[in-house]
Amino acid sequence: MNVWVHASPKEYDDWEVLGNTGWNWRNLKAYFEKSETFQPIDGGDAHTRKAYEMTGHGRSGPLETTVSNDSCDSNKLWNQTWNNLGVKTVLAGSSSPLGTQYTKSSISATAGTRSSSVSSYYQPNMHRKNLHLLPRAVVSKVNFTKGQSNLTATSVDFSLEGERYTIQASKEVIICAGTVQSPMLLELSGIGTKSVLDSQGIETLVPNPGVGENLQDHPFTISLYEVVDTKYSTDQFSGSPDLYKDNMAKYSATRSGFFASGSNCAAYVSLDQTSFPSLNRPDFHAAMTPGLQKQHDIQLARLRDPEVPNFQVSLAPSFNPAIIPEPKPQGVKDCISVMQCVAAPFSRGSVHIQSSDPEVHPRIDPRYLDHPLDKELLATVSQYGPKLMATQPLSQAIEKCIYPAKPATTDEEHQAFSRKTLGTFFHPIGTCSMLPRLDGGVVDSRLIVYGTTNLRVVDASVLPLHISGNIQATVYAVAERAADLIKMDRQNFDVRP
Repeated sequence: MNVWVHASPKEYDDWEVLGNTGWNWRNLKAYFEKSETFQPIDGGDAHTRKAYEMTGHGRSGPLETTVSNDSCDSNKLWNQTWNNLGVKTVLAGSSSPLGTQYTKSSISATAGTRSSSVSSYYQPNMHRKNLHLLPRAVVSKVNFTKGQSNLTATSVDFSLEGERYTIQASKEVIICAGTVQSPMLLELSGIGTKSVLDSQGIETLVPNPGVGENLQDHPFTISLYEVVDTKYSTDQFSGSPDLYKDNMAKYSATRSGFFASGSNCAAYVSLDQTSFPSLNRPDFHAAMTPGLQKQHDIQLARLRDPEVPNFQVSLAPSFNPAIIPEPKPQGVKDCISVMQCVAAPFSRGSVHIQSSDPEVHPRIDPRYLDHPLDKELLATVSQYGPKLMATQPLSQAIEKCIYPAKPATTDEEHQAFSRKTLGTFFHPIGTCSMLPRLDGGVVDSRLIVYGTTNLRVVDASVLPLHISGNIQATVYAVAERAADLIKMDRQNFDVRP
């Protein structure tokens, strides 16, 4: 998805509360704006032309963003339906996402194409003499020299098309391999839990049990509805070759229309807008490390704060076999889906190597719903789909509920349904967390790996505590701030002989 949204200010301030000086909304806001160029809508649907603030956006950054200007008719009913449920409309670019909105998307309004790190950062700079991209290279490890107290990264080993190479570092080494592969590369390089490294015959250079731990993701549950008319669903294109052809011709000629738009209907709601049992569980802090307890205490405070979104509900105006656990029933034509997500789950997973071979994927254990509170939270938000589809004006578009075939009515049935339809938005974070080392941290507030002088991690793996909303914009903002930290530290790093 191309969703471009930030979390509430309080959620970023929580990162600083956890021990990361300077990592707060006040400092990050400028980096959100630095990374984007917002393009106001020219033409399109009236409901999306009124969907954004004129301020609160970047105007000269590499990434192009906009609010999609063409959509199926179910999207147009979204905000009013939430309003009728007591949830306010917020405009894209507002200081907080709390409420219902048409989100921004990382799409170029002029080109009608996705705006990405490749198109926005790499391609404009690809001819620079000091930039070389090796897209098929596989890094095997980072090499170090030992100092009096810390390691210094001096080179990186990698293979390319069957040949092995070593490239020397002059200043520092920066790992940007993502939440799954950044901890993998640290472990292959001798940084991590000793027992994990010993099991693969790797010498432990920096023991750190936080590497690969604290994995967090956005779990969701999904419900499916048949609509009364094709205009409410993008399934209309799969059932009408002529319609597909006409819209593709429009896109080719004008770079506009359905094929230039993204899915942008989302609501961010707090727990006080739902019914929920007591948070005072006797088993809440069972078998918990002090560092994780600090995170969970912050999460409990968020659940009690009416200004912090705890759930995300999104509309997908189609039947998607990749995320619907059952096939579309015979005779059912056009559908829409509702995805209901927990913004900051309490469960924690892990990512660890299972081989010393860099070509072997690490073992990912997400441990979704491992914490008992997550089961209750997901069951709670899963009740929004039926409630939403029974509310005007969106209810006028609904023929019937397809999935679940039998509506859940009890807490036990809601939990069973949420387990059966469990999916992920693929927003993993936390496996190289920016935290104090004693609290399970892997990098410090300058994103330098503990136990090293010049090895840095810059990607979603450093985010210590999950936030509401898609993480794309946040990762760009973190990277922009990291770039400034790197430039400030540049004079301090020199590993050349």
